[in-house]
Amino acid sequence: MKHSRGNLIATIIPIFVLVSVAASGWYFYNSRVDGLLEGESVLRAQLVSEKNSKEELTSMLEKIMAEKMEMETNLQQEAKEAVLATAGLESELENRQITITELLANESMLQAELIAKTNSKDELAAILEKTMAEKMGVETTLQQEAKEAILTTIGLESELENLQITITELLANESVLQAQLISEKETQEELVALLEKSLAEKTDIETTLRQETEKAMLTTSGLESELEKRQAEQKSLHEEITTVSGEKSQLLIQLEQEQKSKQRIANLKNRLEQELNESRVEISQLKNRLTVIKLTSEVLFSSGSAQIKPTGQKVLSIIAESLNAYPGRAISVEGHTDNRPMVQNARYKSNWELSVARGLAAVNYFQQNNQVDPKRLKVIGYGEYRPVSSNETAEGRKLNRRIEIRILPPDNTDISQN
Repeated sequence: MKHSRGNLIATIIPIFVLVSVAASGWYFYNSRVDGLLEGESVLRAQLVSEKNSKEELTSMLEKIMAEKMEMETNLQQEAKEAVLATAGLESELENRQITITELLANESMLQAELIAKTNSKDELAAILEKTMAEKMGVETTLQQEAKEAILTTIGLESELENLQITITELLANESVLQAQLISEKETQEELVALLEKSLAEKTDIETTLRQETEKAMLTTSGLESELEKRQAEQKSLHEEITTVSGEKSQLLIQLEQEQKSKQRIANLKNRLEQELNESRVEISQLKNRLTVIKLTSEVLFSSGSAQIKPTGQKVLSIIAESLNAYPGRAISVEGHTDNRPMVQNARYKSNWELSVARGLAAVNYFQQNNQVDPKRLKVIGYGEYRPVSSNETAEGRKLNRRIEIRILPPDNTDISQN
């Protein structure tokens, strides 16, 4: 009886160990599936930034699936062999333990590869620590169950049947997982295509943004340059406005002076015409504020003479009053003649001498009784060499015989030319 009990225990222990191994395999299988599903979620989240790792990840998943299928096939075969034969179970158990150890080692390697490929070292390290803790828990549980198996043999065959059912469920789950992996692979390909499209769109957007930025910078630079130009123009216009305002004030003053000068000239001309009872006086005012009073010689002198007639003295007195209205301006008195030669018994030998004598006579009259400040006076004789008309006619010669009194511009004391 004792021997039979020993044989029974010797038979049950390997079977229990085999069952435990199968349970452990099933547990690790489920843990592995959960880990793979969690890894799949992590991989799916990282697909956007790991485009170039697609083929490596796919190869790694295929390798894991192949190892899983191989492990399940081995477990199924071992379960069948455990049911059919118990001889050499201990030796086979040792071999299976070695296989489990190798599978665990492969799992560690796969975990290390997954850590290196997904750049999720911390998360996978946490998963690995959790797996190791679960592994230690399983080992502890197996030890406890082994002790309990020594004490209890009831229900062992039922557990073996349950194990067979579990293996069948595992095979069914494997088919489901394969279908899920195929679906995940298709989803992965779609995600990769979407990622490529997104990257292309991102590149286009970056190119557009860069071009828009460059265009905006050029536009901003152009606007700044235009603004500086406008500010310079505004400053220049302001300066011009200031200058024009000053010039306008000066022009207004000058215009007012010219209006007064014109009025004086008009009054002078009226008085001279009334005095002479005829229009033998020509008064003109040029743009440079030069005023010219032209008198024919007959108004002031007798023929061939430089002595001023009484009527001419009255005319020069009237002109002197007008000259004193321009106290700060120089006055040039010019004598002119026609081209007729002087008679032999004449006092003056040439028309030039006669023109100078007549101009000097007018100057002397102006300075008598301080009528005009002599510092302002100049005298010039041009003779016959500055005609204003043709000497071929009597009327032309009459116009050429003249005295011109020029009121020079304020900024010019030189004798002006015709």
